[in-house]
Amino acid sequence: MSFEHNYQVSSNFSELTHDFLSSHSIPPTPVNYSVIYLYISNENKLLSAAIDKQLKQKTVITADFIADLFKRYVSFSEQIENNVISPFEKTLTNMLSHINQQVGNEQKVSKSLQKLNTILKNKEHNQSLKHVVSFLSETINYSTTQHQALSKELSTTQQEINQLKSKLASSRQEALVDSLTGLLNRRGCDEKLQALPFSQTHSSPAIDIDHFKTINDDFGHFVGDQVIQRIAKIITNHISEQDLAVRFGGEEFVVVIANKSTSEATLIAEKIRLAIEKMRLIRKETNAYLPSISVSIGIADNKNVSDWNNLFKQADDALYQAKNSGRNRCICA
Repeated sequence: MSFEHNYQVSSNFSELTHDFLSSHSIPPTPVNYSVIYLYISNENKLLSAAIDKQLKQKTVITADFIADLFKRYVSFSEQIENNVISPFEKTLTNMLSHINQQVGNEQKVSKSLQKLNTILKNKEHNQSLKHVVSFLSETINYSTTQHQALSKELSTTQQEINQLKSKLASSRQEALVDSLTGLLNRRGCDEKLQALPFSQTHSSPAIDIDHFKTINDDFGHFVGDQVIQRIAKIITNHISEQDLAVRFGGEEFVVVIANKSTSEATLIAEKIRLAIEKMRLIRKETNAYLPSISVSIGIADNKNVSDWNNLFKQADDALYQAKNSGRNRCICA
């Protein structure tokens, strides 16, 4: 596809996108623009179906609705970068380069005409030629002004694209992190594990808060959330930057201790267990201490397993052995 055709297609989609946003009184923010651009270009079938359903039901298209579509269909994928941002940005870069080159050429011609005009001023019999030179100078100067204005508009568009890319990066990062604790969630764990060679020796403690339901029932979910946050902090403080701390779900955590055997991981897990056992939490409302909190920990390594899922399963099996053995202890698979 030629540069001109690429630009024309992108330009048409862009114009239709702006028309759609305008007709529904939706501001053309990077998020709103990207969702509707994907709808107009029919690049995302599920997203298009959701908008078509909304339109068919004659329900108002709102910025909140679009934000939800962005979260569900756009922010977790690379589709918008591959199908919208990258080609549009490439076209935009080519356009800016082309315009800037043209402005440079026009400025050179303008300087030459200015020199010619100076020479002609000293000649008495060149009035008609002076008019031609003057006309050409005005035309080129006007064209240069127009091109510079267009270049400025395109540069602003480039800034909006950069904002959108930043928004996408933030959304992807948020998708990988547990909002309560700041630890990785399962999706984040899976992504980080791709960079960790499974062939090396790694260990994994699985950690579960003992009698957590009682904490929630007796003191409420707000206190329960604070307990989870404090324990997450303790876990983070006892591992290195190359290790992974994951909130695996509810009151359960998984840690990947990189390049360490079970014996080394057990020492770390035991330090975490003891730190949690010594932790004392005070309720602000009553200024009274909460009962002692403990965790059970199961530990496994990847010596005899084929993948991460089996490693986590072995650690989880060891965790339940720790639970069944009386809780508040570490047991190796």
